Amino acid sequence: MTKRQARIETGRLVLTGITDKDRQEFIGIFLNEEIKKTYMIPDGLSERQLDGYLEAFKKYSKPDGGHIVFGIFRDDVLIGFINETGINDDEIEIGYVIHPDHQGNGYCTEAVKAAICELFRIGFRKVSAGYFEGNVKSRRVMEKCGMTESGRIEYIRYMGENKKTIIREITAL
Repeated sequence: MTKRQARIETGRLVLTGITDKDRQEFIGIFLNEEIKKTYMIPDGLSERQLDGYLEAFKKYSKPDGGHIVFGIFRDDVLIGFINETGINDDEIEIGYVIHPDHQGNGYCTEAVKAAICELFRIGFRKVSAGYFEGNVKSRRVMEKCGMTESGRIEYIRYMGENKKTIIREITAL
């Protein structure tokens, strides 16, 4: 795999590393009840646990961090992130989130498209992502990014429910 870029600029966003200055926004994402409905975040995290997540995301958002995380920034403010949820050889599964205050502006689609391009550039052949059944917003992001249904469905236990998760994917040309 080729080393990934430290900074990716789109028309309105920057995908780059998360730092200590982003702590307030990062924790705001993890504590947001709307986000918890569609992005798997453990409930009842302590401040110490939140700081542990921040440290991990800071490390993994560096090009040599051992995992893949892109902080999504608008005007130097962290509004979301994209992270790997699994890697198998040249295939990667991602998750993504945009704070509800910034949803409805096309930022998620813009960021995911940029991340997919970068993931293909560094050598991944397939990028996939899953969404909980009924999460139309996430499905639409995937569709706009060229991801099609893979035929794979998973059932994930989350927040006391078995959530039907539909997997979509895109393959490099």
